[in-house]
Amino acid sequence: MAQQVESSGRLASGAGAVPLALGGMLGVGVLVGPAPAAAAAGMWMPLGLLIALLAAVCSATATAYQSAAYRGPGAVYACVRGRMGVLPARVGASAYLAGHIAAMAAIARVLGDLFLPASAPLVAAAAILLVVLSATTGLRIRGAAAWIWLALTAAVLALVVVTCFAIAPVAPLPTGASPSDSAVGITGAAGVLFFAFLGFERLTAPAEERDRVPWAAVKRGVVISFVLLTAVLAVVTAALVHQLGWSRLALSPAPIRDVLTAAAASELAPLVSVGAAVALLPVLLAGLESVRSTALALVQEGDLPRGLGRRSSAGTPYLLDVGAGVAAVAVALLVEPVTAMAFAACSLLVHYAFANAGARLLLVDTGGWPMRAACLGMGVSVVIAMSMPISAMLATLVVVFIGPLVTGGVSRRWR
Repeated sequence: MAQQVESSGRLASGAGAVPLALGGMLGVGVLVGPAPAAAAAGMWMPLGLLIALLAAVCSATATAYQSAAYRGPGAVYACVRGRMGVLPARVGASAYLAGHIAAMAAIARVLGDLFLPASAPLVAAAAILLVVLSATTGLRIRGAAAWIWLALTAAVLALVVVTCFAIAPVAPLPTGASPSDSAVGITGAAGVLFFAFLGFERLTAPAEERDRVPWAAVKRGVVISFVLLTAVLAVVTAALVHQLGWSRLALSPAPIRDVLTAAAASELAPLVSVGAAVALLPVLLAGLESVRSTALALVQEGDLPRGLGRRSSAGTPYLLDVGAGVAAVAVALLVEPVTAMAFAACSLLVHYAFANAGARLLLVDTGGWPMRAACLGMGVSVVIAMSMPISAMLATLVVVFIGPLVTGGVSRRWR
């Protein structure tokens, strides 16, 4: 029997809905995201946060309705395949898998930068392998354990925020270019900040029935999680800007560590760094769970080799976990975290454009605001994805071209 850190009663009642969602979201997007977002939009970054929130709300609504209609792993993939056809489903699934693998790499690299900056790639690789090993043995962080890890993350962020506001900032230097404030910069910032909302599908479209909560709890959990995450992002960004200013924040590769140095509190940096690194481990595990969900759906349809679905004694698809882990290690060793974040966000925005399109067709007979939200989400996802860096868009284009070719070759079916 798979080892679990959860309370099935709490999940069934919906009491575990908030930590289930926040446990996959409260991580790198908050710790690192404000810096590239500030570089893209400067003081207009709050507008980017609101656009990212809008895209996340629409996508969460779409995936929730799709999961209600298509039970089991890969509900979005199943819906898009059933409503739009094989090719759109493969394009969306390829973008989803590549995006979450890149997200795992970004999370691991930030963890490495916080824990041991001199050997960040090696620490990142070790962290990914540790999470893969834990996942294959059936470890699942739910219930009270999830609340404990969220409390640790909140404590780390609270310490940073209090320190920033308690100490008067140093006057900013008059040199340096100002961050961008164009319309493209605002939507580009939204793309980076959308990364912070990734993980909501753990609640809206769970791969396993034991993680499914009542519909009312899903809606309540999504609302509470998004409100809390948006508030945390806003407060953390305000604290960073208070100490660093927009220009210095835009240039910071590690804003949480740099802001403590700027606030003359560098003695807190080791404590904050280790605490933040430990807090990222469940987020890394959540990323692997997301990859597993859609990959299993591809295996079931024959779009990936059947052997990848082989289960361990703990009931987990260990070959899928290992394959995703190896791919994430390769990305973590070769790509900087902000670059990996941009690619992950761009790929996943492409996926959610298809997800919203599929939900729109699913809800065409129902009508009302869910269908309109799906239409809006599709458009917003496309606009934000087109505002990402050229390198991220080109890499995403390669993925959505090669992915369907590979899956079609494996299944030997093209329609």
